Amino acid sequence: MLIALFSSTAAAQDVCPEFANMVSVISDDGTAGKELGMEKAVAKQKKKGLYRGWDASIRLEGPSAKVSVKSSQSFSFRPMNEKVHPNQQIKLYPFSTKKKYRDLEVGGTRAWGGSKDKKAKDDSIELTFKKIKDGCYKLTPGVKLPKGEYAFSLGSSADVDGTNAGWGSSTAGQVWFGFSIK
Repeated sequence: MLIALFSSTAAAQDVCPEFANMVSVISDDGTAGKELGMEKAVAKQKKKGLYRGWDASIRLEGPSAKVSVKSSQSFSFRPMNEKVHPNQQIKLYPFSTKKKYRDLEVGGTRAWGGSKDKKAKDDSIELTFKKIKDGCYKLTPGVKLPKGEYAFSLGSSADVDGTNAGWGSSTAGQVWFGFSIK
């Protein structure tokens, strides 16, 4: 019985990331985790026509992530602060693929002032959280993810709502972990 208790604890440790503020993909059999790599992110503004103003977006380098997962797989997350609900520390976003980067529109400004509110809502994918052990949670997307590019946003401003995206938005304080579903 003691061996069974030890082996279940060891398995729980294997799926959890080693360090705080990290995300791992859990293997199909649920016994191991592979950390997702950190992505280089930049905030971009692009002029849209003469009178349409500027569109703001978050861009990740490369047309696809280095880690590919199955849509049936779950993730594990070790939050920075265990006393704050994980939903306030991590979000999942879908990205569109371009030739040299992945893109997430977050808002912008109008030519005559004011912000574009087309993206002033939370476009993140709902996540469910199940505690694996103290300081580690299993993350499961609320919907089956179709083929495409995705990234978890963590950090001091994990929310990329478009509310101030055109007025000096940046990726400061954010850490992005990307993955592809093929």
